[in-house]
Amino acid sequence: MGKKKDTIKVKRKCCHSKPACKSCPIVVLREALRESKAAEAEKSRKRQRKKAKKASLETTER
Repeated sequence: MGKKKDTIKVKRKCCHSKPACKSCPIVVLREALRESKAAEAEKSRKRQRKKAKKASLETTER
C-alpha cells in the first residue's frame, strides 16, 4: 500500500466526459477558484471584525 497523493495530475485538454473527471482542467480550476474565494472571504470577515472591535474600543474610551 502506497501513500495517497494530495495533488492531482491535471490533463492538458478536457475530454468532455459526463460527469467530469477529477483531473479535468476545468474542474481543477473551478475548485482552486472556490478555495481562493473562500479564503479571501474569511480574510475580509476577520478584517471587518477587527475594525469593528477597534471602533468599539475607541468609542468606549471617549
